[in-house]
This record gives sequence, C-alpha cells and structure tokens, in this order.
Amino acid sequence: MSLIKVDVEKCTRDGICIAVCPRRLLSLDPEGTPVMLPEAASYCIGCGHCVAVCPNGALDNSKNPLSDHDTIPEQYSRDPTRGALFLRSRRSIRCYKNEPVPRKQMLELLEIARFAPSGHNSQGISYVIVEGPDNLMRLREIIVEWMMEKVKSSPQLADYLNLPAMIEAHKKGEDRIFRNAPHLIVAHALPDVIYLVSTVLSLEYIELYAQELGMGTCWVAYAQLCAQEFPAFSQFLKIPEGRNITGILIAGYPKYKYRRLPTRNPLDVAWFEA
Repeated sequence: MSLIKVDVEKCTRDGICIAVCPRRLLSLDPEGTPVMLPEAASYCIGCGHCVAVCPNGALDNSKNPLSDHDTIPEQYSRDPTRGALFLRSRRSIRCYKNEPVPRKQMLELLEIARFAPSGHNSQGISYVIVEGPDNLMRLREIIVEWMMEKVKSSPQLADYLNLPAMIEAHKKGEDRIFRNAPHLIVAHALPDVIYLVSTVLSLEYIELYAQELGMGTCWVAYAQLCAQEFPAFSQFLKIPEGRNITGILIAGYPKYKYRRLPTRNPLDVAWFEA
C-alpha cells in the first residue's frame, strides 16, 4: 500500500507539500502530482507536514493520516502582546496548596505534552505520575540516601550542591526537595540523547500549559541527579528495564499568586558578519 495518497481532483499541483518535507522525499510525477518513490517511504518520519500544509486537504499520509489532523480555526489570530505576557508570567512554583489535582486535570496537562516537537518526530516520552504522601515520602527518603552517599564519596561536590543542608532539613521534617507538592511528574525514555532534548521540550509544554489550568510546576534537579546515579529511584517507580528517567517536575496548585513579572538580564545578542 502506498504511503502517500493524493486526491487528484483536489490537488492544485502547487508543490507546497514537496517544499516542506524535511527529508525531501516527495517529487512531482509527469502530470505534476506529488508522489513518493517506494524506496523513499522507509525514510519518512511521519511528521505530517505534507498533510497539514496542503490548503485543499488533497494529500494523505498513512503514517500521519489526514483524518487525525484538526483544522486550525479560521478566526484564530495571533496576539504578540498577549503571547509575550503569557510566556513572561510563568514562574517556577515552590509553595503549593495542600490539595491534590484531580487525575482528569493531570491527564489534560500531560495530553498537551504529546504535541511538543521532538527530534525526527521520535516522540517516545512516557510519564509516571507519583501522588500520595507515602509514595512521595519514600522517594524523598531515597533521594536523601543518595545525598548521604554523595557526602561521603564526593564531599566537595556535596557542599557545592548544598547536600548537607538538604539532609538536615529532611531530618527536621522539612520538605525542601518536593516542596510539599502533591504530584511528581517523571518522564522516561530510551537511552538516546535525542530523547533528552525531546523530554525538555515536552516538559516545557507542561510548564507553560499548567498556568492555563491554574497549576504550577518546578524542575527537581536533586531528584534528577539521584535518578541518574541511584538505581533505587527507578526501581521504586518500576521504570521498565532499558529506559532512563529523563526529566522530573513537581506539580500542584500554587499557594500564592505572583503579582509582578520576572526580571531577567539584558538581552545579549550579536549579528554575525564574516
């Protein structure tokens, strides 16, 4: 079965689908209709650009079918001012309400991550949501165990990472690791560098969309470092063998509302001239 199907009555032979194909797998036949050589089909990454760009809906791709594509509403208009405000208003949240987020809303949050870009359209990111005080406490204990080993094996690095203070805070019952957030979002993927980039992109989608749902998030570097070095972390979460934890966020409802936008260093940019 052909990977590409073209409705010749709808096709206007404009060549747009050929121009946007990332791997240049399409060409025109003698009648000017887009075609893909059979030997090229195996190189198609199923990104769906060819399907999405056709103004007439004339092209279908079995790896990314036209029937799966939602149409962008005609009345949709971009608003740069609103977009900039949306992006600038995001903050890393470290104080949370003692209120779990309903699973339906958590799924809505993660659903948007499916649409994040990924290298070669690889996608391939899976998620584990950790909830419940006992589960979160056990993970904190595992992280503290890793911290204590780090203090013994690499004291200078441990001091740089402020691990002794984190350990002491844990002993006092203070949660400075997960910040009392009710949920932990753990991303995992195959051990390939391409999935590290894809994870960052997908989790950034989550971070941005979370504020539209009235939620907040924050990256958890201590948990990420622990997951990379301490097998007990992945084992407790039952991460499938052959997959690595690639990113971790805490999530929940913010306890406080920020009234002002973040400040940043001035833009540092140069125009290159040979």
